[in-house]
Amino acid sequence: HHIKNLIEKGCLNKLDYQARAIEISEGKRSSGLVKISLVGVIAAGSPIEAIEFPEIMKLSKSELSKSGQHYALRVQGDSMLGEGIFDGDIVVIRKQQTADNGQLVVAIVDDNEATLKKLFKEKGRFRLQPANQIMLPIYRKEVEIRGVVVKIIRNLEEKFSQKNLSGINPETLEYKKRVLLDRIRSVNPNSRNKYKRVVETPIRYAGGKSLAVGHIVELVPNRIKRLVSPFFGGGSVEIACNKYLGLEVIGFDIFDILINYWKLQIKNPKKLFKKLTQLKPNKQTYQAVKKRLKARWENRLRLSPTDLAAYYYFNHNLSYGPGFLGWPSSVYLNKDRYRTMLERVKNFSVKKMAVERASFEEVFKKYPNDFFYCDPPYLLGKDSKMFKGIYPMRNIPIHHNGFKHEKLRELLKNHTGGFILSYNNCQTIRDWYDGYDQFFPEWQYTMGQGEIRIGANRKNGNANHIKKSHEILIFCPPRGKSIST
Repeated sequence: HHIKNLIEKGCLNKLDYQARAIEISEGKRSSGLVKISLVGVIAAGSPIEAIEFPEIMKLSKSELSKSGQHYALRVQGDSMLGEGIFDGDIVVIRKQQTADNGQLVVAIVDDNEATLKKLFKEKGRFRLQPANQIMLPIYRKEVEIRGVVVKIIRNLEEKFSQKNLSGINPETLEYKKRVLLDRIRSVNPNSRNKYKRVVETPIRYAGGKSLAVGHIVELVPNRIKRLVSPFFGGGSVEIACNKYLGLEVIGFDIFDILINYWKLQIKNPKKLFKKLTQLKPNKQTYQAVKKRLKARWENRLRLSPTDLAAYYYFNHNLSYGPGFLGWPSSVYLNKDRYRTMLERVKNFSVKKMAVERASFEEVFKKYPNDFFYCDPPYLLGKDSKMFKGIYPMRNIPIHHNGFKHEKLRELLKNHTGGFILSYNNCQTIRDWYDGYDQFFPEWQYTMGQGEIRIGANRKNGNANHIKKSHEILIFCPPRGKSIST
């Protein structure tokens, strides 16, 4: 019925003498503008859903390919977040039946299922690659190409500029924050999370803040230009602030092996990717890599910076937890999942970001007037509710054993540049930072899903016992008065 309406409205053409043959009508070209029809919605694993009353969009000829026919689709879903394509955005497609490796295409698989993915031709098959770390690629021997993406239209930005952001310069941090927060806001009424997960870091990291990005971005002051992070770790918040807010980021950590990885990941991702492709995701390789990595950790073996970075990534990302020198995870010892992870390594790109090795004491001394985001190790004291198993490798004292929590408190209370501090929510922390703005966001940990399948919860069929966060965010604006200890 919808297809018939689209043909009657002139948006689609029915080709005579060909079964099931329909093509998009070419937009009328006049006055340097091209009229493009927004003809449907594309969601992974579903047929293109026709829009009963298509919108007509006017675009400049310079924004499109010089030849060929074009049409537009509204994106539904989060499979291409890593390419900056969000739920609700519009993609303009140039009609063609072939595509080059790495191009973003509209593809039909399994006869009638449409998907928006990057196309890669491999030996004997095609790989349709999502840009979302939690999604697996699609492999097919045959793929029908319906077109290549030539333009992404930030539909939500246009809506903001007309309503919520009237009079605000799109180049400002305030504007960029609002756009990002609206895009990642959860629209699922059954979701326990206010914001969707933002996964821009290539590395899995225990205690990572991919679900906290939205909550933290809310607190970022609108006038800062640089963010300093003394506890860079997996970098979820820092990379999101760099990529979507345009902030310069300077990160630090005391773990030299982690810093070595980040230096290569930032400066030469393709070199790291090439080395990682030489490592096979199986138990034998994992144990061999772990043995060499442990020898390096104990100063019994010297490794080149490239080998060390690759071994660290391989060991960390394929481990249970994940954890440094941890045990292998059968979930991640999977060649397809490994291939997906390596694509993120190869395609990682940031601007105005540097990561160096230093203690947090040194960082405070060097940047007394900069705004800080601090994500220190949790205070696992008597009043902490944090599940200590979140550190499965806590017997290896990289960050956590003997951490100077009180020293950090002293430095923060005398820091005039302002800060956001994420900690575990317990009475000790609340008392230590009494007098600052304190927020208590909640989100559901993915690892907590396992709690519905163990012990009494499994026996009683209790599917509602989900591990939630016990987090506190503490905020001090720039140039805020220091509070004496």
